[in-house]
Amino acid sequence: MLVTKINIYFNRWDDRMSTVIADEDVFYTTGILQSTRVDNVGAIQAQNQEILQFCKDNGIEIREYLTGNKTNEGWVQHFGSKWQLFEGRKVEFDPKKILSPGQGIFC
Repeated sequence: MLVTKINIYFNRWDDRMSTVIADEDVFYTTGILQSTRVDNVGAIQAQNQEILQFCKDNGIEIREYLTGNKTNEGWVQHFGSKWQLFEGRKVEFDPKKILSPGQGIFC
């Protein structure tokens, strides 16, 4: 398992970007990269869900970038106050919804 933690300074981000970041002067990005055998994937996925639930139960605000389990409502929650900006860009630059249909963002 590889765990990365990087501190990021809010003032270095351009607010026009669709990236969702915390409303703090300094925030952290953490990556947990795991490898496993095929027969153990379910256990790793369960562990990921436990980590997410722990954060939720303890009031730790997170943004999850695993796309496989989000509904449209989940994506709206993920983007929060930037959802309208993100949705507007989709309409402007991909009106036929050809790009990235597999993520289920605009279902």
